[in-house]
Amino acid sequence: MRKAILCMVKTDIHDHVAYLVKLRELEKLLTTLSYNTIKKFVQSRFKPSVNYCVGKGKAYEIKDVVDKNKPDIVVFYNVLTSKQRYNLEKLFGVPVYDRYDVVLEIFREAATDKLSKLQIELASIEKEFPYVKLRASMKYLRHKAGFRGPGEYAYHKTISALHKRIKRLRSDIEKIKKRKKMQIDRIKERGVPIVCISGCYNAGKTSLFNELTGCRKPVSDMPFTTLSSKYSSIFNGNLYLVDTIGFVLDQDPRLIQSFELNLMDIRSSNRLLVMFDASDRSEVLKLKVDMLLRMYKEIGVDSKLTLVFNKIDKIKESRIEELKKIESFIGDKQVFYISVRQRMNVEELVKHLKELS
Repeated sequence: MRKAILCMVKTDIHDHVAYLVKLRELEKLLTTLSYNTIKKFVQSRFKPSVNYCVGKGKAYEIKDVVDKNKPDIVVFYNVLTSKQRYNLEKLFGVPVYDRYDVVLEIFREAATDKLSKLQIELASIEKEFPYVKLRASMKYLRHKAGFRGPGEYAYHKTISALHKRIKRLRSDIEKIKKRKKMQIDRIKERGVPIVCISGCYNAGKTSLFNELTGCRKPVSDMPFTTLSSKYSSIFNGNLYLVDTIGFVLDQDPRLIQSFELNLMDIRSSNRLLVMFDASDRSEVLKLKVDMLLRMYKEIGVDSKLTLVFNKIDKIKESRIEELKKIESFIGDKQVFYISVRQRMNVEELVKHLKELS
């Protein structure tokens, strides 16, 4: 496996648990990309430093470990500015990613359909754009000889090419978006309710979709197997079920907005089944529930949530009682505890869905 060094600036001095959970989640994602984390650095600061994210002394400490261990990549949990990334790559001499880059890379490897590839390319270019501008300016403008020297022409040519690619990608996505809206409008005109399966990755969303529809969509332990939404009618055409993209802990809001067609499915639905892996450790599950409830509230769909804790066949009976304590901050939302694999309590969820049709 390839080698990675993982770094984080922890800005909450009262955080003694959550940051460890977040680091472990990122480490799992790196494993998906065939990276073995050989070293972790965590620095507590009131805020990330402008130049290196970590302090200058810590940056040089990491450099010593990079020089000794020759990792393929250094990954920061924090989302880096262009300046921070440029300085870190110059110092370390290896590629530097943040957690946003890692998720995008997994998306890129998982993408199979045209829409997913378009959305991922657009998200990648928009994420990289400030960094490319900075690198281009450092490379070209220092070669500038007088007004409009060759360096400046090269710089503007690079930036212009990116602008044109972004414009083309947005145009292609907009065409698909219009077709998607027409599809949703036709369903709504017939008065057929839409139920969207959402939630965290690897929670069993596609497994539930397959179970209820009879479809055979690919299911994998790899994160983000589903990137583009899949519609299927159930209950003799009286309800449409939608399988959509999963979310990762601390997902960057820009990445959520990049998958605007998936957001369209979520916003257009009459009911949103939010799925979680009940076998996750308590501290992980609480963070995921809190994150998604806040995210759906920001999107404006929190009033139509039904929470589904899957994989209860993997946990002890006493753990289910522990899970029910989470309901204290869920509010009045309906909650189901199921196992798609063992078909435990799935009929109760089906009954809930039939009440909508």
